Amino acid sequence: MTPLTRTTLFQTALFTFLSMVAFAANAIACRWALDAQLIDPVTFTNIRLGSAAAVLFAILFWVNRHTQKNTTPESRQTSGSRGSWRSAVYLFIYALTFSYGYVAISTANGALILAVVVQLTMIGYAVRKGEPLHFAEWIGVALALLGLLYLMYPKLSTPSWWGLVMVIISAFTWALYSLNGRKSQNPLRDTAFNFYRTLPFVVLATIISLILLPNTFITTDGLWLALFSGAVTSGLGYILWYKALTQLSSSMASASQLLVPLMAALGASWLLTEPITLRFMLAALLMLGGIGLVIHGRNQYRRAALKLANTSRSEAN
Repeated sequence: MTPLTRTTLFQTALFTFLSMVAFAANAIACRWALDAQLIDPVTFTNIRLGSAAAVLFAILFWVNRHTQKNTTPESRQTSGSRGSWRSAVYLFIYALTFSYGYVAISTANGALILAVVVQLTMIGYAVRKGEPLHFAEWIGVALALLGLLYLMYPKLSTPSWWGLVMVIISAFTWALYSLNGRKSQNPLRDTAFNFYRTLPFVVLATIISLILLPNTFITTDGLWLALFSGAVTSGLGYILWYKALTQLSSSMASASQLLVPLMAALGASWLLTEPITLRFMLAALLMLGGIGLVIHGRNQYRRAALKLANTSRSEAN
């Protein structure tokens, strides 16, 4: 990891902030297009994935063209990565359920649930791999779940329950996509090819929607919002995020993503006139505070484990 000079620190903070803005804007664009019935969810998803793939490949081509002269044999081998079909399936399910979720659930609630379920899935994966949760972390998980229950019960009507299920599936598959890509040595190339690999699913979804879903439609505004969601907030947003990740610890990366629901709530209140309710604020305090406590506890645990390992190594020498 590059030493954090003043310039590097500023760039990392800027890239992190802009990527969080992009992720929040993605939720707003999706809700805007679908709640106003400017486009149907399947068409929105297809345009989003297709435009993101196009932008990512354009950027990949530009990067390869400007770095080809300076590449080593080892970097050429790394640059041959092409993502995976498993990641593409996760990505497609995430994007499709993301769209269907925002038909029935508000921007702020959707972004909040998405962020918390992603973090809880990551925590569950760590526990499954043998990393125990300590007392503070269990309290954090309990607070996050309590906040989720408080947010969703008993105010939900039947359509909102459908939205809740869609957003939870979206969050779960996004977490799986992220976990599957943790070993990537060339995130830009892998991401571009993962989006490219979703295109067969896009074609299949288009055919099925035309045959089975009579309410398939698109307007000019819906098209532009879908293109914005794909080319800008997904394509460019992921580039900024991966750039920031090179200088962020895992705990900082997790903590920074907790800003997304708050940004989405403020943006939706401004652009879509969605109210920021007391229920949402209290639930956000419980959920984000709980996840923040887990992240802090996990970071402290890893530091202690690293310190113990270094002490044992020193005594052995």
